[in-house]
Amino acid sequence: MFNVFLEKLIDAESTENNVEGNETALTMLTDFLTNMHFKVSVQGKDFTNQPVIVAHRKGFKSDRKILIYGHYDVATVNKERQWLSQNPFQLELINGRYFGRGIADNKGPLSARLFAVKSLIDAHAPCPEILWLIQGEEEVHRAEPVANSVFAKAIANFGCKVVVDETGFNDIDSDEQIAFLWSPGLHFDTLTNYQKLISACLGEVRFECRHLNKLMGISSCPLLRNISHDTVYIGFGPNDKLHNIHKNNESLAVDKLSKHQQQFELFLTSYATSSLLENYS
Repeated sequence: MFNVFLEKLIDAESTENNVEGNETALTMLTDFLTNMHFKVSVQGKDFTNQPVIVAHRKGFKSDRKILIYGHYDVATVNKERQWLSQNPFQLELINGRYFGRGIADNKGPLSARLFAVKSLIDAHAPCPEILWLIQGEEEVHRAEPVANSVFAKAIANFGCKVVVDETGFNDIDSDEQIAFLWSPGLHFDTLTNYQKLISACLGEVRFECRHLNKLMGISSCPLLRNISHDTVYIGFGPNDKLHNIHKNNESLAVDKLSKHQQQFELFLTSYATSSLLENYS
């Protein structure tokens, strides 16, 4: 089921100004979220063909909240003939890696997280209240992203102090998994219990006190631009030295993507219930 979904999502050519491709990806995601009993709205359609998905689901056996960020648009392909795969918009397995435009940025991690949440729901496992913001213009260089005003309102109304960014990385030399743990206003030393929680879910992991690099800077990122100074920012994911985002031969290791789904599922249910965070708002 996961592979079928991922294949169809990669097949949706959701590049800038591709109305059909973006609409296909948008519909797939909103349908999947709706089927998981998220309350879903699509916002910004009056201003762009690549609007924002705002999805909310109440927690189960937990009163904690978490914000998850992702995007469904992908970078354009300029040199299709230089790809190892036959077609950048058809998922292809080569030597243990999935190839396809958007597999690493961000359709692979996004799909893994969707299925992680589905697994928790199906198992009736504890899950925090979730606000899922999925941008449609992350790859579009716009001075004032449509998502900015949508995110500003949604984040303020949700009142959450913990956010998980779109993905994360493994070290390009050692392949060691990296977890980003950062806050605009809180010192890293005050986040000790978050380190313990993340370590318990990911295993051997190296922490870096920073956020993911943003191509156009924080001001162009509707997530980082709108979180409060006391927000706890978390990032982890399957990307590695061969992911080639924005380049030819974008790919992800199949085992790392599967591992991310398992880790994300464990992280969410642990976050929902862990006594480590009892003193955190």
